[in-house]
Amino acid sequence: MTLLEDVSLDQLTPVRLWSELDGPTRVQAAEALFEGDPSLRGQAHQAIAAALRFRVAGVRKLSIGKRIDYLARVVRPEHELASSLLMALHLGRRQTLLRSFLDLLEIPNEDGLIDADHELGPVDAEALALAIAGLRTQFDGAEVELYLASLLALDPDVWGALAPLLQADAD
Repeated sequence: MTLLEDVSLDQLTPVRLWSELDGPTRVQAAEALFEGDPSLRGQAHQAIAAALRFRVAGVRKLSIGKRIDYLARVVRPEHELASSLLMALHLGRRQTLLRSFLDLLEIPNEDGLIDADHELGPVDAEALALAIAGLRTQFDGAEVELYLASLLALDPDVWGALAPLLQADAD
């Protein structure tokens, strides 16, 4: 069973994708979020506080392990936090995959981050199919699927051509 078997790709959002993730992947994402940008921690603290009916100050007093656990298991993130978690997972734990994919697409990047001066428009399905084939030879299939689904959920205008390719894989 794959991640996308029970998800409609035309209605894929970061929140729906997050809800389909297994526990260990959620923990990796939460760890990456807490290790990354400090402003994202505040977002996570707010969500944990709301889920636990705590004050944010009380959440900050919890051990980092407890905060990661609550974020991964208890919090039902809104769109912005779910997006941040997915991005943190990939930028914090799977940069090699990102860099390889962008390199295969010949998109200028710095360690998996698209160069700021690069104007990215909708990516061609044929180029995506070739890049995906290259990724699948280098990385775990589930990680590739999650990364591609994350791209589609986070920016369907640019990565919309992934939908039929992911659908073909799910069938």
